Amino acid sequence: MGYNLLVHLIHDYLSTLHSFGRNARLYILFSFASGFSIAVYSLFFNLYVVSLGKSSSFLGILVALPMAMNLLFALPAGLLGDRIGYKRGLLIGTFLTIASIVGIALSSSSSGLIVFSVVSGLGNSLIWVMGAPFMMENSLEEGRTHLFSVQFSMNTFSGFFGFLIGGSLPALFAHFLRIPAGGAVPYRATLLVSAGLMAVAFIPLFFLHKSKREGHSEPVHLREAFSEPGLTAKLLVPEIVIGLGAGLLVPYFNIFFKQTFAVSDGLLGTLFAGQSIAIGIATLTGPLLAARWGKIRAVAATQLASIPFLLLLGCSNFLTVAAIGFLSRAALMNMGGPLYSAFAMEKIAPRRRAAVNGLLTMSWSGSFALSNWISGHLQETIGFSPLFLITCIAYVVGASLTYIFFARVDIRASD
Repeated sequence: MGYNLLVHLIHDYLSTLHSFGRNARLYILFSFASGFSIAVYSLFFNLYVVSLGKSSSFLGILVALPMAMNLLFALPAGLLGDRIGYKRGLLIGTFLTIASIVGIALSSSSSGLIVFSVVSGLGNSLIWVMGAPFMMENSLEEGRTHLFSVQFSMNTFSGFFGFLIGGSLPALFAHFLRIPAGGAVPYRATLLVSAGLMAVAFIPLFFLHKSKREGHSEPVHLREAFSEPGLTAKLLVPEIVIGLGAGLLVPYFNIFFKQTFAVSDGLLGTLFAGQSIAIGIATLTGPLLAARWGKIRAVAATQLASIPFLLLLGCSNFLTVAAIGFLSRAALMNMGGPLYSAFAMEKIAPRRRAAVNGLLTMSWSGSFALSNWISGHLQETIGFSPLFLITCIAYVVGASLTYIFFARVDIRASD
């Protein structure tokens, strides 16, 4: 009986995937290629900056700049997308991202690195803000949660390959160029490969059909993003709380593993590649839970279920146990992300979707960046252990607020 149910669920899942339209499939292809590029870039950006002789404090500024631009530019990006159309916004954002990677790879001056880090933030803002409303306009209600989940998982799966394959590129370039490994030139060449991969991701966007919002003749004003303040606030508050908790730990898991378990760089890369696979698989199962429980129940349940594994990661003295906690936490905590995005876009009027998604991006970026900065100071004074407890509290509060605000609304919507 259980086997037949599983076969039936898989058949329904595959049937839904087959129903995706042309635009949805092209966007998934874009997500896969861009995820590959970003994985290679993120793996070696820090090492490249250090190889140029820049200080750790300057590197911190560069890392913070794109997130700061997301905070400042996400809402204007949403308003722009509602006016010029999501396809054009995606094209502009991807072009800016390619330009930023090339600029960073060819820059050695501090001013050049700063300028192109700002450009990177602008490009990322456009891509992130346009994505959710674009998928809303190119999906039917019965397949929407699947599209959001498949897009997110494809981006994550490609990151796995980016981490594994990209990890060998600097040594490969050093060998062929007959120069020492670990210098700026091999890293520069690797970043240019990342730019080339992003250029490949650019191609599917050209073949997108114009969305219904393309060339919208009537401008969208800032006040329209706040035309339903109660609903907007309820959507933002859980994101802010969870962003505050995540920002304390998530960017520093590599440092935590290095300090606590003294893992090698190779093993660290393997752990993060495994995390990509775990998140990707978990995200694909999200729609099945949403179909059974509703989107909001699935989001709250998976976020709360991740907390014991986060504590396991923070409290264990054994690497194997900590790795299990690391992978399980990532899978469960990220499983509901696409479901929440789909739910939020369903509750927002089509005209306001990009603007409100800009606010969601701003709320996450702002709280995440703030807790990044706070965490650096706390690590020097109290260490990592208390941060795990604080993050758990933030996750409990955020997941609970999501359930309190929307569980009944989600039930009515599914009846």
